[in-house]
Amino acid sequence: MQKPSIPQLHAAAEQALNRGDMRTLHQCCRQILQLDPAHGDAWFLISIAAAAAGQVNKALEMIERALATAPHNAEYLSQKARYFAQLNLYAKAIQAADAAMAESPERALILDTLGVVYAKFDEHEKAVTPLRHAVALAPNNAQFQFNLASAEQFLGNQEAARAAYEAAITLQPGFSRAHWALSELGKNETQTVTNSELNKLLAQPGLAAEDQLYLSHALARDLERAGDYTQSFRYLVQAKTRYRQKIGYDFSQDAELFEAIKSAFPGDSPVSESTSANLGENCLFILGMPRSGTTLVERILASHSQIETLGELHEFPLAIKHHSQNSSAQTLDPEVITGALAADAKSIGRNYVARCSERGKTATRLIDKLPMNFLYLGFILRSLPKAKIVVLERNPLDICLSNYRQLFSFNFRYYHYHYSLTDTARYICAYKDLMAHWSSLFGDRIYTLNYEKLTEKPEQEARSLTQYLDLPWEAECLEFYRSDAAVSTASSVQVRQPIYRSAVERWRKYEKELQPAAEIFAEAGLI
Repeated sequence: MQKPSIPQLHAAAEQALNRGDMRTLHQCCRQILQLDPAHGDAWFLISIAAAAAGQVNKALEMIERALATAPHNAEYLSQKARYFAQLNLYAKAIQAADAAMAESPERALILDTLGVVYAKFDEHEKAVTPLRHAVALAPNNAQFQFNLASAEQFLGNQEAARAAYEAAITLQPGFSRAHWALSELGKNETQTVTNSELNKLLAQPGLAAEDQLYLSHALARDLERAGDYTQSFRYLVQAKTRYRQKIGYDFSQDAELFEAIKSAFPGDSPVSESTSANLGENCLFILGMPRSGTTLVERILASHSQIETLGELHEFPLAIKHHSQNSSAQTLDPEVITGALAADAKSIGRNYVARCSERGKTATRLIDKLPMNFLYLGFILRSLPKAKIVVLERNPLDICLSNYRQLFSFNFRYYHYHYSLTDTARYICAYKDLMAHWSSLFGDRIYTLNYEKLTEKPEQEARSLTQYLDLPWEAECLEFYRSDAAVSTASSVQVRQPIYRSAVERWRKYEKELQPAAEIFAEAGLI
């Protein structure tokens, strides 16, 4: 029997890729490489199989072999950028993406891949160009339309975002994530939209738990705008309860993490700091519970001439994970905490500063606005003695409702609490307890800002905040909504408006539904 030729194997490999058969893809490429070790496309294709198996570093080695045969191949370069992005290596991912763009690619898939890489690192100004081009080349691809819509939304181009989301839904009526994103785009609008189509989609047999979540959140938003708060909440409960059961989450998982963090920084022993006294002098961390007002404060401060924002960086958690020398699947767990405590604080601080410097910004203060950095506050102040810390506090019932109404990333386990109202309430109590612990350790090194006071007296609170940061007051801080800078958080729509107070005491609209949470807060002494 005659052995298949390289062209036959190559065709079989591409067919395997198209149907998602990674095993056959790998086998075909191996056979090609036995016949021709310098076959660039075989190295390219086999890298995809390696990455799909979770072997991203191996995939990078393979794509480099492909690039050795064709250094200017935009498809190979875009895949290299994608792998670096999967490893959260900002500078290398952007460098590879820029190199691919320099080759002026004209294939929609390559352009979409590059746009997604840029967007992952909040480089939305860069992302929108290849994404627009991808849609122009392939207007009937619903996923390309969705990716473009997301970038347009983050850039504040609301009408363009709406048009692209609607195009995605027209092309693929059951695109549940697009329905949800479109509802989020109109979250502050007062008009209602028909929900018959959403109800029809929800009634489909065999609907995945993820799709139910997206559609239920979209429908809940529509019902809320119509004033039907009880029915809105009911849809959320049904979908979130199902997904919580699927992932097997229990609050005890987070309770253990909070206790491990507190135990790592006991109140009866001083926190040893980095011996590099000036380390972190331009670092400004804005943190707190998600949905507590961190994005609003970021926008206010980023409107100051001496402050720039780096967005919601994961660089400090990644630095801690790296220096813990722990290979667990989790970014933060008791073992990572133990390992990081044994690491040199100065090395962690320098690693973080180096990661931030790759973003190319040099202002007096650089904002890192990852809300969940509150878990790392002990490590932050130990590694970066000169860092400034701004913590947002807000009515716990409003935080609880806002977290429960939001749909966070499925893949980020630190948001798993928000699939249950009572878990969310317990998480907030644990958060408040941890923040009290940090306050007892670090005192006035932490600046606490109240969201309700900020919305009531914005200039007074903003002036006090700039004073804490040792910066002169600038009136432009209160005109943050005029900025065209990208915002890629759940508040991307709201911060395009002046400060408003309609979110204060929103919980009263759901007072009956929030009773279980109110009881937990009352028992904890939070209300």
